Amino acid sequence: MIALKEAPVPQTSADHRAPTRGPSDFASFVRARWSSLNRFAYATTGNAEDAADALQDALASVYPHWARIVDGNPDAYLRRAIVNAHITNYRRASRTQAHDDLDQWARPGTDPLTRLTDADLAGRLCDGLPPRQRAAIVLRYLEDHTYAEVADILDTTQVNARALVHHALTALRAQLPERN
Repeated sequence: MIALKEAPVPQTSADHRAPTRGPSDFASFVRARWSSLNRFAYATTGNAEDAADALQDALASVYPHWARIVDGNPDAYLRRAIVNAHITNYRRASRTQAHDDLDQWARPGTDPLTRLTDADLAGRLCDGLPPRQRAAIVLRYLEDHTYAEVADILDTTQVNARALVHHALTALRAQLPERN
């Protein structure tokens, strides 16, 4: 009798595992990565409605090309599509949002209310950034990607990724209230 051996399954992390091909594989990938993609979209856009729109637009644009994308880095490709969708929606809306006077915010502390206030302040400050700078900040500091990964996701060079982060940080520092 001939014994059949199973092919070894390559070991990859669950976050970056890519399905093989087809619509069912796309659905499986999206189900497995939904919460991470949704968090990224929310952090990139700044609110739930824009995040849902950007994520939906990204998924709709990626689906027809899934067979080609799945062999590469589909997670990075989808994140880039989310950023592109947000930039498109942002430009389409061509709106500006008024920001509250930031001088009212107190110095950060250790109690939960102060941390919540600081998180709210960070979100409000990031609302004023252009979409690519905001995406670079989210990728670098919220998702802890390297500059090379940020450059790959934003489809730019590492030098430009560093410049996007630098300009975003400079703009954020300029908006911060003075501290004694």
